[in-house]
Amino acid sequence: MRAVVIGSGIGGLLTSSFLAKRGYEVTVLEKAPYVGGRFTNLDYKGFGLSTGAFHMLPHGEDGPLAHLLKLLGANVTIVNSNPKGMIFYEGKTFHYRDGWKYLGWREKAKAMKLLADIKRNKLPTGEEAEMGGREWIKEKIGDNEFVDLFIKSFLGWADSVLDVPAGELAREIKAALKWGGPGLVKGGCKAITGELARITEESGGKVLTRRKVVEIDVDAKRVITADGDELNYDILISNVGIKETVELVGRDNFDRDYLKRVDSLRPSEGIKYNVALKGEPRIGNTVVFTLDTERINGYNEPSSLSPKLAKDGYTLIMLHHALQSKNIKAEQRKGIEDIYRIFPNLDGEGEILLIQTYLDGNPVNRVASGQTVENFPLQDVYIVGDAYKLPGGIEVEGIALGVMRTLERLGLGSFSEWYL
Repeated sequence: MRAVVIGSGIGGLLTSSFLAKRGYEVTVLEKAPYVGGRFTNLDYKGFGLSTGAFHMLPHGEDGPLAHLLKLLGANVTIVNSNPKGMIFYEGKTFHYRDGWKYLGWREKAKAMKLLADIKRNKLPTGEEAEMGGREWIKEKIGDNEFVDLFIKSFLGWADSVLDVPAGELAREIKAALKWGGPGLVKGGCKAITGELARITEESGGKVLTRRKVVEIDVDAKRVITADGDELNYDILISNVGIKETVELVGRDNFDRDYLKRVDSLRPSEGIKYNVALKGEPRIGNTVVFTLDTERINGYNEPSSLSPKLAKDGYTLIMLHHALQSKNIKAEQRKGIEDIYRIFPNLDGEGEILLIQTYLDGNPVNRVASGQTVENFPLQDVYIVGDAYKLPGGIEVEGIALGVMRTLERLGLGSFSEWYL
């Protein structure tokens, strides 16, 4: 069986690894000169930045991505965060558990009941599931400013949006209760995608860079590259997005209702700031949710686990904010002001290394969390990656859940216990 995989992002490489290990004749086609997409390392001024992600997995060594890596026998080290998270509020940084003091006793009781309900799988349904997640939290707990700021910060950091439907938020909370908090990847993002490319190739597959696909001929079951190469397939895996795959196939091959649904999908967009600070690690292996800021939603410190990600004598901080407008200069200016609010002595302690903006053709996610995406309607063509994240799956964990579903459809495993 011949399998062609378009795109070497983490979804494409996860799928190619399983297919190659199962004996498929796999060819991965990547338009860039490197593999990994937005989940690999970028060497810059002596620092190991990333092409998109934060060298961190939302559920560390206990989530769905880590599970798939274990099944593949991938040589990757993931270390769970301790504490699971911290909070920056009223000018102070503290353990997330200390946030309970900002809730009244009635609000605490309601919050504990809500968490217990979610853990028991009592999730919102119908119209309630479609209402805004932050408004749903207010209805369930009360109009508490601290709680709303925390949810806003969490969603901005985790999903690069400032709100999601209540059904999605409930499942993301369920995932955190089930699989725990985040964890850093030793060596950064590239440690995972590089290992997946190695597994694919050592299992007989090919990973080809600088191979841009310009057309998918579903009748002849072949893909055509910009160089004029033609590759036939028995199954096709697309890691380049739903809209992009539709364009490669040709819109005439889809009915009007499906195209309307595809056209309605919206991406999540954001800005990442890479900061170098002199001296030892500040916060260690954790994430800080920033409630005192106008734009920045959170930050982490990947070099606390992997010192080689920072230049000698420095530590690397990565901060993120979900875009609130298309005025990028204004957004960046507000983000930089927030950075100085968090690190008031930045000019004496370090510098902003690089600002990376993710929007339009290179968003944080091609399909923002909380949007339902049905199966791709063409036989033997499957979507994976950031355009196919299952409900409740945050970032790469959602991608891993989507890969699980694809593997099930191909008869290559059963993962129903992982679905939220």
